[in-house]
Amino acid sequence: MPGYLPFADALKLPAFCCENCGFWQRRSDRPRDCPMCADARHVMPQGPFEFLDVAEKQARSPMHWTEVESGVWRFWNDPVTGIGPSAYLIAGPDGNLLFEGGAVFSLEALAHIEALGGVAVASASHPHSYGALFQIQDRFDPEVALHPGDLAWTGALRVTWPFDDSLEAMPGLTLHLTAGHFDGHAVLHDARRRILFCGDALKFELDPANPRRALTISAHKAFVRGVPLTPNELRRYRAVFAALDFEQTWTPFEQAANSGRREVLALIDSMLATRPHAAPVPLSSLG
Repeated sequence: MPGYLPFADALKLPAFCCENCGFWQRRSDRPRDCPMCADARHVMPQGPFEFLDVAEKQARSPMHWTEVESGVWRFWNDPVTGIGPSAYLIAGPDGNLLFEGGAVFSLEALAHIEALGGVAVASASHPHSYGALFQIQDRFDPEVALHPGDLAWTGALRVTWPFDDSLEAMPGLTLHLTAGHFDGHAVLHDARRRILFCGDALKFELDPANPRRALTISAHKAFVRGVPLTPNELRRYRAVFAALDFEQTWTPFEQAANSGRREVLALIDSMLATRPHAAPVPLSSLG
């Protein structure tokens, strides 16, 4: 029955953010532990857990925004503890698509997003960058497009548009499953702007003098722990990336303007020719 939500009240529970990793939980009471921190891709806090509600998190982690490229807005929190991903609001032909979630959205940021036309579709690459997507869903009621491989991590959200290997969420804006880092890890390809929003499939170190210029590139199963991907995981990454035309690669943290498909495939090919690793590789060494 369309629109029938027998447990809709579950999404009216208050939300709490783990200050060690940034993962949000909806609960009737403040949590005592965090499943994301206990996952092998992250680390436990050095001391006691600390959980903040929305107002507390907004006060501690202000949000900022800027138009990085025409029609692409970046929203981020600074200062922020734990995982502090950027959220990208991308203007599409049929409305705005928001990819990744900031750690928390301020009231001013939500008002700015509304002034830009709101959000028609919201998505994210994987649970490390869901951030406060639930705020976007609560405010704008967009389609929420996520891969069901990560459904176990979506307790703060309601997934309305699950997909298989790919989904053209808007003309020219297509989600592609890569798996690897998480079972449901996906990337977003902006065909018109030739940007790949790669989630945590890749990681860059940036030039301090030019934050749009990447110096190194790497790939990981678990970045914090330095765990490499397997050869088959890399082969899947390669198959997805080889079919896409992109000249920039943006993670939830970096916007690398000088790394596109050629550099990404060179990194993957170099590891497939020897063995996978998690070490940063200078872009200059990739030819």
